[in-house]
Amino acid sequence: MTVIEPGRQDACRLCGAPVSQRFQLTVLGRHDVQYLECTGCGSLQTEQPHWLDEAYGSNNLSSLDTGAAQRNIHNLAACFVDSKLLALRNVIDIGGGDGLLCRLLRDYGINCYIKDRYTTPTYAQGFTEQDFERPDLVVGFEVLEHLSDPGKDLQAFFADDPRALLLTTAAYSGQDRDWWYYSPESGQHVFFYSMKALEGIARKYNYRLVSSGGFLLFVKDISFLKGVIARLLLSRIGCRLVRGLVVLLPAPGAWNDHVLQRKGRHGA
Repeated sequence: MTVIEPGRQDACRLCGAPVSQRFQLTVLGRHDVQYLECTGCGSLQTEQPHWLDEAYGSNNLSSLDTGAAQRNIHNLAACFVDSKLLALRNVIDIGGGDGLLCRLLRDYGINCYIKDRYTTPTYAQGFTEQDFERPDLVVGFEVLEHLSDPGKDLQAFFADDPRALLLTTAAYSGQDRDWWYYSPESGQHVFFYSMKALEGIARKYNYRLVSSGGFLLFVKDISFLKGVIARLLLSRIGCRLVRGLVVLLPAPGAWNDHVLQRKGRHGA
């Protein structure tokens, strides 16, 4: 195993197995950072990320993300079909950023609330404190790679034992230093999961993993038929078709939330 500079890191932050140095990248244009591959779960990770306050304080990733709005609409379609297929209504969006997806889900009658410690949910103000004890569905899109200590941080996703979780992250399978997903210019992507690691997470928390179209569906108590349907609907083609249908549907939830917020402001 490659010798790592003392004081940096010698064990995987997900599974605890030894790590070896893979390559080095310059993060935020000034930090020389080692990228380490786990000999156990096969994931890649940065050394202990000491630059995160700097990354989130002075470099908002949204300024680099020109596809955010379209991706939220795509994620809306995936959430919509899963909520209908599995009869899921109460949703928590972890790391939901500006709250656009939360707002869209509420517009389509899905009772969604947002949790994000770094960003003010501009589009979902008033929907940060859930009105249910336990979520049916937890979603987290492009969040897993931001977790600095996934062995501990993932507990927040599974703590309430939701019936399903719908997540996204690009799987690591030995990509070299030029993989765009490392995003060293933002400094916010610090852990890259192999499929072996993601399957291990599912087993640890007693879920079944359905991977399709870039989505990771962790689900309990799903029949074989519904598993097949979920995989088809979450595929890139399936999700595009659903996306077109969802956009054409009326969104009654938008008016309902508007009335509730007015009542809250005016005490009516």
